[in-house]
Amino acid sequence: MRRPARLAWRDAHGVSTVELALIIPILMVVMAGSIDVARLISTKLRLQQAAERSAELASAGQVGGTAFTSLQTEAATAANVPATQVTVTYWLECDGTAQTSFDGTCSSGQQVARFASISIASSYKPSFSWLLHSTGGDGSIAVTGRASVRVQ
Repeated sequence: MRRPARLAWRDAHGVSTVELALIIPILMVVMAGSIDVARLISTKLRLQQAAERSAELASAGQVGGTAFTSLQTEAATAANVPATQVTVTYWLECDGTAQTSFDGTCSSGQQVARFASISIASSYKPSFSWLLHSTGGDGSIAVTGRASVRVQ
């Protein structure tokens, strides 16, 4: 009885098949996770590029011009998100101090700087979002793209 057990223990046929069967699920999870991370980064870059494109539009036109006043719509179109997910903030700085009104004026001799900031918010739902349900929510990950530009 001991002899067949000893022979089976020393027999190496099929060992690599068993090892492969044990490793394949781990490799599949790693590959799927890598794909999800790549898709998340792609989403982030798409939002960032849309925000930067909108910032370029803000600096290209005149303050108060149509390109400048339609930044929210332009950013939403470029990012392929609803306009409600785009926040455009304008502010005026006099000698580096933020003012309450963008259209205000600075005292004589002060350095005037006007800025526009575009923020685009979206979410990414990974393939394994069911793993994130335990943390609350629907398993989505918040993703944003932001850009600011001095327009004057």
